[in-house]
Amino acid sequence: MNNAKKRILVVDDEPDILQLLDISLTRMGFSVFKAESVGAAKYQLSKYSFHLCLTDFKLPDGLGSDLVAFTQEHHPQMPIAVITAFGTINHAVDTLKRGAYDFITKPISLETLRNLVITGLQLNQPQKVDQPQHLLDAQVPYFDSLNSQVLKYAESGVPTLIFGQLGSWKEELAHLIHKNSRQHDKPITFIDCEQEDVDLIPDNSGTWVYANMEILSTEQQTYLLKQLKTLSHEPHILVTTNWSPEEFKHSLGIKKTLLRYLAVGEIETKPLLLLKQQLSAICESRLESLAKKWQKVPCKLHPGAMAKLRSYDFPGNLKELDLILSKAAINCENQLIREDDIELDNTGFQPHLDGTRNLEKYIEDIEIREINNALAKTNNNKTKAAELLGISFRALRYKIKKLGIEP
Repeated sequence: MNNAKKRILVVDDEPDILQLLDISLTRMGFSVFKAESVGAAKYQLSKYSFHLCLTDFKLPDGLGSDLVAFTQEHHPQMPIAVITAFGTINHAVDTLKRGAYDFITKPISLETLRNLVITGLQLNQPQKVDQPQHLLDAQVPYFDSLNSQVLKYAESGVPTLIFGQLGSWKEELAHLIHKNSRQHDKPITFIDCEQEDVDLIPDNSGTWVYANMEILSTEQQTYLLKQLKTLSHEPHILVTTNWSPEEFKHSLGIKKTLLRYLAVGEIETKPLLLLKQQLSAICESRLESLAKKWQKVPCKLHPGAMAKLRSYDFPGNLKELDLILSKAAINCENQLIREDDIELDNTGFQPHLDGTRNLEKYIEDIEIREINNALAKTNNNKTKAAELLGISFRALRYKIKKLGIEP
């Protein structure tokens, strides 16, 4: 990784010092982010991951040592050093005890700054080296946050729900969890509950990934839960669903006992529409991955091509982006993807809401699903189904007729 991809957070309430550090570190090739208080630093840390943090000791809303303690708890892999004009032995001892790797008094020379940064990045490096090569590009903040969750649930081995829209890499995340878990030397088995006569309990151990679990009948869910609890071995159970957490957890079609067993770990992927601020970094990461796969020089995106991508809503999310970039990278000239190389038509993904699938139709689909769930749960007893749904019998009968539902 070159310096330009290494992010350093600088925290100081003196604009001149902040600007000086910004200029010095930028000239060294680093990407510099600035904050003027503890609160502003915490906000930056909530948005991005950093390779290093340099903070002043006295800040308007607290001490640099408080920020050190915060980062040790919430961002333990990020080295942090304190630079101050008010240094004392007691301050230094307290700050180092809290987890800072160095405590330096101002003024600071360019050479001292350089050595301070190099030392901190060397402390950061082992964690990066230790991370398995299978993980997503950690230089994209969204991918980095997914990596953290993947490693957490891979190490713990707890049942995990992976929520997300179509094309948001739920299956890829399941693969990553498996590869980084204690089960990595065993098979990963994908079980599509939508298939008829599907075997809900495979013969092998390893990682079991259930898709479309929400369509299982109450009897099937009861059977599945009983079998999972009485297994002689412990497979790692993962569940992928296109439903949102709210839809899945509150659906009448999901047994609460099964949900409590499964919902120990949760990962919610984001639609690409909400990641437009990171789209440039995501595209760069995907193009680098394609180049590595094809053993070619990575393509670059012309500003016009980037603008065209930013104007698109990506109903197919990351899978659709990969398809668009793959076509563009193959067809472009001189490794530069121009606006005309970006084809947004006929990608195979339909908008979530458009002229053919509007909000009313979307809501109808949810109503049909939940009414069918309630009828299945009550053996087609409309009175009990209406009670489950929280509507009157008359309203249920009207909706069944209107929506063309066949009990």
